[in-house]
Amino acid sequence: MLLRAAMRPEAVLRLLLIESGTTDPQVLADALAQTLATPPQVMTAGGGRRGAEALRASRFDVVLMDLDSLGDLASPPADAVARLVKLAEGALTLALSDGSSVSANLEVMRAGAHDCLTRPFAASVLAARIAELSRRHGTARMRGLADAPPPDAAVAFEGSRAVRRPVLPMWRQEQRIIEEAIASFSGNISLAAQALELSPSTIYRKRQHWAESNGKRGAA
Repeated sequence: MLLRAAMRPEAVLRLLLIESGTTDPQVLADALAQTLATPPQVMTAGGGRRGAEALRASRFDVVLMDLDSLGDLASPPADAVARLVKLAEGALTLALSDGSSVSANLEVMRAGAHDCLTRPFAASVLAARIAELSRRHGTARMRGLADAPPPDAAVAFEGSRAVRRPVLPMWRQEQRIIEEAIASFSGNISLAAQALELSPSTIYRKRQHWAESNGKRGAA
């Protein structure tokens, strides 16, 4: 199902959402349009097999794969991800989970997914992750990405609804980004620091400061 017609085909990001129905694709398209340079084209596929058919029939810039929706293609999810990544022909591939363990997420990434996001997540986070992965992997076909910072109010996806969340203080956002990076690398601070382009000592220092600050607030 095509949700948004291309304004200029050469400037529109093409995204395939493989999911059995949790996320409203129109909500996804509208939310991403707020943080991308141009509204994306979003196609949907109701499961792993339909996703494979869509990838055989057309090319996409980004493929989002809900791990719980891939069972009709292969089991475990990592096997289905490996098949879909092979069919994606150079597209950025992101797995979506509802709280998978770090080891499960790493297994999916070893199967070829560029990243794994845990719900609920903000549209601004998704758009920023797509842009960052595009730069990191040098994806020539990536189009429609904005270099501007995300909007001041994030749109989060919770089921089929989009809700706006209050803006967190900068230190809270920084803490969340760093802790998510550490979790993505199974607690390896050196690898997380490398991915974030920080020094490990900076991360250790920040975590110590946050722990001390939380201790002071708890004692108050």
